[in-house]
Amino acid sequence: MYTLYHFPISCSNVVKIALELIDVEHQAVIVDLFQGEQQTPEFLRLNPLGKVPVLVEGDQVMTQGAAILIHLAQKYPAAKLMPELASPAGMTALQWFDFIASSLHGNFEKLFHPERIANEAETVKANAEELLVKQFTYIEDRLFESQFLAGEQPSLADYYFVVMLGWGQVLSFDLFARYPAFAKFKARLKAVSVGSQSLQDL
Repeated sequence: MYTLYHFPISCSNVVKIALELIDVEHQAVIVDLFQGEQQTPEFLRLNPLGKVPVLVEGDQVMTQGAAILIHLAQKYPAAKLMPELASPAGMTALQWFDFIASSLHGNFEKLFHPERIANEAETVKANAEELLVKQFTYIEDRLFESQFLAGEQPSLADYYFVVMLGWGQVLSFDLFARYPAFAKFKARLKAVSVGSQSLQDL
């Protein structure tokens, strides 16, 4: 059985969604980031970096959300979280997954923690939001072309992105009002991912 250490509104929720879609036995342990529980000695023994998610299976302790997700997709191919990675479709899915998990997530991180970048917090946030707008436009254009980011079937990129859509409250504008295609995308993803209650709750 898996044990997932996570915080529901964080990117670790993508791992929770993946475990539910795989339909594998697991338990979730909430690590309250707002209360600093990721810095407790108990949690730091699992991940010295003090980050969620952490996924434990037996003696194996797995960290780094993107790595965990690719591992699960490879271990449980029947769940179809990703296409065959060596195929052209797999490359497309990997490109979108990397873009969401690295580029888009990285700019959200600057909004959440601008002080980690520079003393001029408002400048950091303004620059990050400007980059996010460009990235959102790029994603919206893609969703005008296909049902999901990597094509007509959902992949890890979509599950990661739908979690990040919940972070729009840190933006200076209404994300869904500015990009109505995102609400339609979210509804499509929910309709084909009924196996995940965590996704349905978003």
